[in-house]
Amino acid sequence: MKLHIFNPGHDIALAANDEKMTAPHAVRQMQTDLGFIPALWADNCDYILVDDPNNTISNNEYRRYIHNVKYINWNDLREIDKEKLEVSPWGWDKTIRYKLSIASEGKLDGYMPDAMQLEKIREISGRNWASENLLTNLLNCDKACVGESVAVDDYNKLINVLDKVDNGLAYQYVLKAPWSSSGRGLRYVDLQNEGINEHLQGWIKNVIRKQGQVMVEPYYNKIRDFGMEFIAHTNGEIEYLGLSVFSTLNGAYMGNVLTTEEEKEKLLSRYINAEILVEIRNTITFIMNGKLRGIYSGPFGIDMMIVNGGKIHPCVELNLRRTMGHVALDLTRKMTEKHIMRMEFNAGHYSLKIKN
Repeated sequence: MKLHIFNPGHDIALAANDEKMTAPHAVRQMQTDLGFIPALWADNCDYILVDDPNNTISNNEYRRYIHNVKYINWNDLREIDKEKLEVSPWGWDKTIRYKLSIASEGKLDGYMPDAMQLEKIREISGRNWASENLLTNLLNCDKACVGESVAVDDYNKLINVLDKVDNGLAYQYVLKAPWSSSGRGLRYVDLQNEGINEHLQGWIKNVIRKQGQVMVEPYYNKIRDFGMEFIAHTNGEIEYLGLSVFSTLNGAYMGNVLTTEEEKEKLLSRYINAEILVEIRNTITFIMNGKLRGIYSGPFGIDMMIVNGGKIHPCVELNLRRTMGHVALDLTRKMTEKHIMRMEFNAGHYSLKIKN
């Protein structure tokens, strides 16, 4: 039996690294509005933790995809049946562990990662870890693979790393905070025009002060977002689950294509040789195998992109948590036709829509 929690502030919590962090209003609103979505992948008799158990009416349109789950609120955690319980949030961080511990009066402490495990989860979730452990190796999969990411811990060093050579694009570089959420921690640099202005200089120094470094990456002309979804088993073995073909706007998630693996590969093969995808996923499975044992078990995904010239960036980001790609895969298994899953925001509220 699992206790599912949708905590969309997970990435922000990793960046803050503070158990008492308060998420921005928009994130709290998303958690309230979409707290029911774990029901889309939960099994019969699982618990879904929501802010208000009566506020799940929006899931009526998904009734055919949902098992017989039980909605509970934070106050119910003190009385929850802990026999064979598994706590399963969207992602593990100090903040969600602290909130669950307080709400359950410590009764769930033995069912959650300890401080050392949480620190390792945060480390592996960082962009520098993905760059050193995944991207470097994935570049050897095929000559079509591209990508570069350098960690810089000093502002003056960063300036020396940047090259003013014109690449013919709107920007030459992307600066990224090691931990950030949905495009919030990204800054684009055009050295041909404005360069590093006072505002950007302040942002860089602030990120280095708070997170220790800034990631410097070339700017690519993106053609298509996609990703690969996996699950890490408790014995450390890694299982590939499927492709995620999704769209973003200014770094923020917009929606997923819900269709078969064959159709997704066909869609991507318009731009690249789809055989490369097999080599990439096999390499990821090999690299990650055993690396998460004793640290994390559960879903994770790797965001990728197709760039101009038929090239693939095989590791834009590692998400050591459940992703909307996993949600898309779970829903696709319950469907017989192609659909589009979209995240929408109207009149101050978030909704998840499934459309033909």
